[in-house]
Amino acid sequence: METNGHLDAFTFRTDGLFFDPQHHACVLMGTVEFASFWHAFDGCFSSPLGRKLIYAATDAEETMLRQREDFQYGRWFGRRRVQANLRQRSHRMGWGRFEDEHILMPANDAITVGLFLAHREHTAGQRFNLEWNQRTSERIDVVLQPKEGEMTPVPPVEPFTWLSSGLEGDVPKASLTLDLDHRGSTLFNGQARSFFLPVSVIQRLLDGLRGRPTTVPGDVGSSEVDAALEEPDLFLAVVHASFEAFRSTDQPVYLQRGEDWGGHLSQQFTQRGFGRVEVLQSVLDGADSTVFRVQSPLPAVVAGSVLAMWCRAHGKRPEASFSQVDEFLTVTVREPRVNYD
Repeated sequence: METNGHLDAFTFRTDGLFFDPQHHACVLMGTVEFASFWHAFDGCFSSPLGRKLIYAATDAEETMLRQREDFQYGRWFGRRRVQANLRQRSHRMGWGRFEDEHILMPANDAITVGLFLAHREHTAGQRFNLEWNQRTSERIDVVLQPKEGEMTPVPPVEPFTWLSSGLEGDVPKASLTLDLDHRGSTLFNGQARSFFLPVSVIQRLLDGLRGRPTTVPGDVGSSEVDAALEEPDLFLAVVHASFEAFRSTDQPVYLQRGEDWGGHLSQQFTQRGFGRVEVLQSVLDGADSTVFRVQSPLPAVVAGSVLAMWCRAHGKRPEASFSQVDEFLTVTVREPRVNYD
């Protein structure tokens, strides 16, 4: 695989899954793309979720750090080695440059602050109260005050079924050529500033939102959701956020036949770690609806993008339904049906 040297430790599989150097699943997100996603998702709730995103990132990163030998140190030795490994991790992942009391070139304010907090707590071996101030888009100042008490491990989470769809076990590495470029402390996918987002951050965020009331606007909010999917309103909030994130782009989707979907879906998902999407049938081939089968570590996120791509390709409003079939998330889209009764 042709990459810059910073990516050699990543694993890029033929099923479209990406794994970071610590062998944890991640996806490649544009910074503007995630900001659009977050704005739409946050708007589905009655109160801001910024702190929840910060601590979801902290808890997800801390859990990984506790599991990996290369981030462990003894009572007297090894702390500098771990600090160097943490700096290398933040650089490889495109998160920005983590200094002692500030972050330079943060990929995303809340996520980066949460990851920074996890790194500082891990190396100090204690909890901190967090305050931060973003002076400019290129710098965040962080103030940490020690907390009393032991640093107990964060509790595990049980991801929703719609946060893991049709994933296989042992799959060979892919031979992918990725247009990724590290520029100082930043990562670019083509011309778009990007970063690797650990899948576990989204899993932890959503686990902390179980049972929370949501309001999902627009066509997504009226979609049909299979009763087998847990927390359907939360599921639709994720779909809506991803739908709006793609809608905010100018990415073209030109189709003449159903088979033309392949290149668009590969570029949007497989080449960014979101897995694979298969088109089971298409209205372009005479079917009454287009049916997508999603194999992904974040299928609800993929579903929203797929829905927005369908709208852009057909220039029409969608009528969508979502179901879990044989462990795969299935997305069915058609034009709205008119009832003349």
